[in-house]
Amino acid sequence: MKTVLIIILALIIIASYLVISGKKQREKYEENKKLLTVENYMLIKNSPYADKLSKLTIWREESKLRFTSQSGGSLFFLELEDGEPNTIKLRGLDGYGIRDREFLNYTANLIRKIIEKNNDSGVH
Repeated sequence: MKTVLIIILALIIIASYLVISGKKQREKYEENKKLLTVENYMLIKNSPYADKLSKLTIWREESKLRFTSQSGGSLFFLELEDGEPNTIKLRGLDGYGIRDREFLNYTANLIRKIIEKNNDSGVH
């Protein structure tokens, strides 16, 4: 009986942890998604710090920023949407969208680093 009770308590603790962890991940995802704005797209595109702060190579095209690995393979890109004004789309090129959350996190962290660098150097 004690063993069953211990197992039930362990399962409740694990389930609670998973619920809390999932909620935190969703909140972080939504926070990162809010950073995909035209203003931040232009920040990456025009910042003198973007290339230095990015571990990936940034290729600037007319309406898209392409991020590639050091080996030259494209990983993802940010694209200005033609049909929807003021909308930025993040498109992962892994074919399945599996790494899109990782790419969003990378982009959001890059934006934060650029903003921090601008604040440190007095550029706004």
